[in-house]
Amino acid sequence: MNFSRIDPVIRAWASRNQLPLSTKYKNSEVRSFELAGRIARAQIWVEVNGGANVYVWDYRKRKQSFAAEAGTLAAALDQALQVARDWCDIE
Repeated sequence: MNFSRIDPVIRAWASRNQLPLSTKYKNSEVRSFELAGRIARAQIWVEVNGGANVYVWDYRKRKQSFAAEAGTLAAALDQALQVARDWCDIE
């Protein structure tokens, strides 16, 4: 699986959640989102290697991952978003 197969899902999810999507970092293809709240900030990103993995971390010590396939990617992103919102105290 590569980003081209899952980009429509990622882009639709980003639009629905009104989150800017980052696609480049240091000349590499990425798919990531940043959230900032009152007490913290967090990053959500997607990696592809056979399937897809969604990660969320708080730029410190907390990190969670969610395994996904193309059909479950939006749900995994929703889970990561809820974790990020909790960590950042975003309603």
